[in-house]
Amino acid sequence: MKKLKLVLGLILTVGLLFSTGCKHSSNDTSSDTSNGTNTEKTSGTQKETTENDEEEEQNEEEENNDTNVPKAQVGDFEIGSTSVAMAQNMAIGWNLGNTLDATTDYTDDNGTFHWTNNAGNNTETNWGMPKTTKAMITAIKNAGFKTIRIPVSWHNHITDTSNYTIDSSWMARVKEVVDYAYNQNMCVIINIHHDNMAISKMTDYYGFALTDNSTIQTKSKSYIEKIWTQIATTFASYDNRLVFEVLNEPRDIGGEWTGNEWWTNNSAVFEVITAYEKVAIDAIRAVSGNEDRYLMVPGYAASGSDNSMLALYTMPTDTATDKLILSAHAYSPYAFAMSDTTDTTFDSADKTSLDSIFSYLKTNYTDNGIGVVMGEASASDKNNLSDRVAWATYYFTKALEAYIPVVLWDNMVTVANGGNISSGECHGYYNRNENTWYFPTMIEAMMLAVYGESYTSD
Repeated sequence: MKKLKLVLGLILTVGLLFSTGCKHSSNDTSSDTSNGTNTEKTSGTQKETTENDEEEEQNEEEENNDTNVPKAQVGDFEIGSTSVAMAQNMAIGWNLGNTLDATTDYTDDNGTFHWTNNAGNNTETNWGMPKTTKAMITAIKNAGFKTIRIPVSWHNHITDTSNYTIDSSWMARVKEVVDYAYNQNMCVIINIHHDNMAISKMTDYYGFALTDNSTIQTKSKSYIEKIWTQIATTFASYDNRLVFEVLNEPRDIGGEWTGNEWWTNNSAVFEVITAYEKVAIDAIRAVSGNEDRYLMVPGYAASGSDNSMLALYTMPTDTATDKLILSAHAYSPYAFAMSDTTDTTFDSADKTSLDSIFSYLKTNYTDNGIGVVMGEASASDKNNLSDRVAWATYYFTKALEAYIPVVLWDNMVTVANGGNISSGECHGYYNRNENTWYFPTMIEAMMLAVYGESYTSD
């Protein structure tokens, strides 16, 4: 998506003063495949129910609600002693979207792929975001977020081709931004974000690709191992307030292997993902200081909404005990949250869809002692604020009941500041320019769902 102008809206002030941004169309926000497990609804229509039906539905929801699940506690993040407790303690998070993950890669109108070896630190603002400041991160914490996910892409910052050495100035900048949050007792998640390449690009470019080609697999494993060894070395002295997410949304870019980038039932693909994650885990554990660090691992495309794909995914083994957390993304229900411009009403079918997602994750993961983090979630702005507030309340409540923290995706794009309402990519919440919130009622709804009445907004 083209870079967009920023227009100030009605908003909530959290503290201090800042710099700019906006959204670049990236692969992050397409990860909810919604294939087969979510209840579909008719586009552009709001289902009608009688008063009795609504009353019965409300009573049923109250009966099914897990009233034993306590609300999170407002305050600093505390490290959990198990993967489930660790995830639960993350409470609610925010993504520094389209910033350190931004790249210089693009395909022009003639189909030529353009890529820069070592693009320098200016990539931080390459997709329209302002340079990140400590004041921004302080404002995020002051709003109630306990966790910050900092997506990072590395392939545009390599200084030699044999060892995949990361540019020291880039590593220093990543560390600086991590410290903004880590030193304020937030939980910080960093990852390998846009380094997943199409198979056809692996001959000439750095990164990894999902493939059945053994030569490319070897090259991919080498890249993953060397990048994570350097990251683990840089952050070896950090405690478990820092979490490593070993891959972002591992998938067959462009569908060159399977024919579909966002969905597959090919078991061989899942075996490759598990093998790549095992390489990352072993590289991290081999660096002193990282023997017991919590690590997040995703399945195919990190889909948290497709139960059939999650059922095919096997988490890798680990030398540490109970230190792996499932990484999932769900822009759900997909038609409402992203894809369909006419689907602007959050209704009972949408609730059923979310019930299915979080019930599956709870039954198959958290109830079995495996922590889960919903690392990306949002509902795109379609000029339907009241329904998005209802979505936020329900989504974050259901996640809490499943002991799953939600990390809000934020690319600073809204319809009011020039975002394309048809794109499904208007995931702007925090105006980093003005230290204000575009939709304060949405943020308050999320916080109340997680913290209850102990949360008070500024």
